[in-house]
Amino acid sequence: MSFTDFNLNDKILNAINDCNYLQTTPIQKEVIPHILKNKDVQAIAPTGSGKTASFILPILHNLLKNNDNTSEIKALIIVPTKELAVQINQSILKYAINTNIKSHCIFGGTKMKSDINNLKNQIDILVCTTGRLSQHIKDNTINISNVKYLVLDEADTLLEMGFIHEINLALQNISKDSQISLFSATMGNSIKKLSDKILKNKVCINIDKKQKETHKIKQIVYYISKEQKVDLLSFLIGKNYQDRFIVFTRTKHIAKEVYEKLQKSGLKCLNLQGDMTQAARLKSIKEFKNKKAQVLIATDITARGIHIDALEYVINYDIPNSVDDYVHRIGRTGRAGKSGNAINLVSNSEIYSLKIIEKKLQFKMTEVFEDGFGLDISDDVKSVKIIVKKEEKSATKGAYGKKEVNNKKKKLKGKRSGWNIYDNR
Repeated sequence: MSFTDFNLNDKILNAINDCNYLQTTPIQKEVIPHILKNKDVQAIAPTGSGKTASFILPILHNLLKNNDNTSEIKALIIVPTKELAVQINQSILKYAINTNIKSHCIFGGTKMKSDINNLKNQIDILVCTTGRLSQHIKDNTINISNVKYLVLDEADTLLEMGFIHEINLALQNISKDSQISLFSATMGNSIKKLSDKILKNKVCINIDKKQKETHKIKQIVYYISKEQKVDLLSFLIGKNYQDRFIVFTRTKHIAKEVYEKLQKSGLKCLNLQGDMTQAARLKSIKEFKNKKAQVLIATDITARGIHIDALEYVINYDIPNSVDDYVHRIGRTGRAGKSGNAINLVSNSEIYSLKIIEKKLQFKMTEVFEDGFGLDISDDVKSVKIIVKKEEKSATKGAYGKKEVNNKKKKLKGKRSGWNIYDNR
């Protein structure tokens, strides 16, 4: 389907042509017509599906159509991290280049005074993180009462990070007849509950092809001890020296450790973690996009929503604790129908997590025991087979067993997941 089929404003179509967008993606084909008609939308779509354009383009068209020249904020896009806020704002600037529509983004880690000065200017579309928006609302330094379009992007992540109160505060302050769009990569009970609460006569769109999409990505498993992970990681990157890698770790401590060891091995690396300054983090992303380094080492929160064109590899140095995090991670590669590779370095203690992921995705990953690295992993492989065999026998209890899962839920209940969460607001 072509973008011309939507009868979008010519100024927008010219910008789309400059971006060399030839055809719509499935999510764009389904979502754009409904936002053009001001219908509330609940959209489930995998990362890399083109969802950003699916809500920006119709909002731009409607703003041009309504010809509202006031300086008030008319569209509000709420996202979980500042990196994603910057990225979406860059997309808006690109699509609105031929118009007089102005956009801006605000996020934590910058001076409030600077925000206040910028908010005095004309801003038609505001992209923001939850914490900074909430602070402005509480300080009465922002007016969102005339917002006609609200987008909650990466809504599953917003809820996982515990930002429901901030979302509710925003909802209480926008126009009651606002058109609301909720986008998520996954569909859990929390998303359904939020959707039922805030969307009126909603249109539900599910492009949740995460199983099919992730299956298109070549997924490989190395069973290996924790002590051997860095050496294997260095070997795999060096073996594919012309390609780029994002390496995911669970914590910033491990990310820093891996970064330092890879640097010593002679690889060009960049780090992305929460205790870096905003300028340093954006610099790392920009340099990686510009191919000034082969490796970007990141944690789940800092890399959410980052788009890297034609990224060849994602390596999970640590296996994530949830299927959603796994889908988000490997979704950095194999985007927009292109091929990609995901490599998982799995120690014995992570096998249960891997088996849960395989079960939920209904997909068996390729196991690699020999790759020229010379690893003596026969003992690990034997242990793996024993553990997996035991796990299969107790399949009715789930991979962790009911008792362990319940204990884990109790520990996490009421806590915000992720690390250094306030720096990402």
